[in-house]
Amino acid sequence: MRGRRVRWREALGIALLLGGTGGGPAAAAEESWTVKGLRTEKVTLYDCNPDRDKRKPQMDVARKDFKGPWVATRDAASPLYLKVQVNQTEYCVRAFAVDTEKPVAIERDRECGAMVAGKLPKTGATRGVGECK
Repeated sequence: MRGRRVRWREALGIALLLGGTGGGPAAAAEESWTVKGLRTEKVTLYDCNPDRDKRKPQMDVARKDFKGPWVATRDAASPLYLKVQVNQTEYCVRAFAVDTEKPVAIERDRECGAMVAGKLPKTGATRGVGECK
């Protein structure tokens, strides 16, 4: 019985250490989104320059020309941009300009904590307001 108790404590200690440092396999996975559409008539795709103030527009994509879905990941230089693959080329797009399957949250410390993409469910108080039926 003594040996089991020691092993159990060792296993608990190892689990706490791995959980506290984020060393699990889920921490290594990068969060990704699926871009299902464009929110505006035309969306500009930028090069992914690390200095976000020096990003240059590369091409425009019209809503009617959107051939998706695109897989998007968070841009390390700015939380306001998402990296997308379009025709085997990596571009950056402003997160608020695209429609994703789940909301893209911005870290509170870096930018005011706003949700910039995705469709939030309607609450009961606003259901049907402003919708033509």
